[in-house]
Amino acid sequence: MALELSFPKWLISRWIEQYGEEETMKICQMSHRPPAVTVRVNRMKSTVADALEALQNEGIVVERGHLSEDGLIVKTGHVFTTNAYRNGLITVQDESSMLVARALDVKEGMEVIDACAAPGGKTTHIAERMNNVGRLYSFDLHEHKISLIREQTARLGLTNVKAVAFDARKIDEYVGEKQFDRVLVDAPCSGFGVIRRKPDIKWNKKPSDIAAIQSVQMELLSALSKHVKKGGKILYSTCTIDKEENEGTVENFIKNHPEFQLDQSLPARLPEKLSESGRIKTGMVTILPHDFETDGFFIACFEKVKD
Repeated sequence: MALELSFPKWLISRWIEQYGEEETMKICQMSHRPPAVTVRVNRMKSTVADALEALQNEGIVVERGHLSEDGLIVKTGHVFTTNAYRNGLITVQDESSMLVARALDVKEGMEVIDACAAPGGKTTHIAERMNNVGRLYSFDLHEHKISLIREQTARLGLTNVKAVAFDARKIDEYVGEKQFDRVLVDAPCSGFGVIRRKPDIKWNKKPSDIAAIQSVQMELLSALSKHVKKGGKILYSTCTIDKEENEGTVENFIKNHPEFQLDQSLPARLPEKLSESGRIKTGMVTILPHDFETDGFFIACFEKVKD
């Protein structure tokens, strides 16, 4: 299978162990198909129907998304040159990533952290879901990446985002003992869910990289969990399908942080299609690339039940 599908043997073996041979075959086959361009509608400026019509009027062939109710799939045309894009009606984002802001369960007036925020797709969606009311702190390591977030918030008309170049693992140094209503940790990962976009990933990664990446994931979760209010939520997401990075990290976090439990209300904030697919477990969901022709993705939501 590895030779036939142009994948390293160790990765094929790992996926067969985690998902079985049939699922692994589908994952690999989908990796050779080019990803669609998808856009998220800015509900503060447009409805999905109106954005779809606006794009069609500019010569873009577009249809409703397969998974996210906020999404549109671009069949032909260059959305970046449209007035709809320039005027902030849409943002380019994969449909699986569009699920994060709804899963985080943000509301107007909340104080929220997005810990690994660049290039800003999830940050801007969270801000939109807050109706631009409240405060969203968006952190990333590099100033040039923070500039991307600022450009996007300006284009979309969002003023409730404070974007800062800062290592969120040292969050105490920035916020002191302050606690927040919601925290998003869209963590660094192996990227095995986005091989269609970055095919070199499968050859550049090795098994030892996963353990190193998981260590960073745990550092982020542990540091940021201290800044969640009782009754608040912290959401962990990745664009990998590796179970060690996903379920394994969740298991480690719960074991070391008994003040949190997996959020059983998560399915109510996810598309019904996901429930029907059988991918949802208690407080978490895995999306494989062939499920809905999106990026492979993982979401887990924790609720803080005690101090």
